[in-house]
Amino acid sequence: MRDKMRKSYQVQKEVAQKGCFEGEIALSELKRLGELLQLDDAGVDGRTIAVNFEFLRSEFDVPMLAGRLQTSLELECQRCLKPLELPLDVNFRLLIDASDELLSHSSEDTVYSDDGYIDIVEVVEDELILALPLVAMHEDTACNENWRASELSAETPVKENPFAVLQQLKTTD
Repeated sequence: MRDKMRKSYQVQKEVAQKGCFEGEIALSELKRLGELLQLDDAGVDGRTIAVNFEFLRSEFDVPMLAGRLQTSLELECQRCLKPLELPLDVNFRLLIDASDELLSHSSEDTVYSDDGYIDIVEVVEDELILALPLVAMHEDTACNENWRASELSAETPVKENPFAVLQQLKTTD
């Protein structure tokens, strides 16, 4: 059974109880993410992130946080500078307070607790920031009529082989 979500969790207690949680976080709570989205308050109001996660023990017997985030963010298309709706469905698995040696043998990332407590809002914000594309653009290149991506690739000049002259000197003995 999934319990109602809180902001902070004591890691050892939740791992021992195999705590499962679900809930929603308002996008307006994520200040760092909001700065990256460059939205005014009207673009953030009412948007939420559906969050569900659980505390486990990893195969290395280290506490782990595994979960899923679902939301839709409004970014600015870098091609046409118009709004771009980006649906996100992010699965994450994070070791908690794992040593550097363990991390070198694991494919998982880690998150560090603050005196044994994890702030789930910070974890969610970090995972969403990592899920953002480096350059947000619409799939259709026609979103900007001034964009000439197909024409640019067609204009690439064909270079002649500088060694083609040597072909004439070749003899057939």
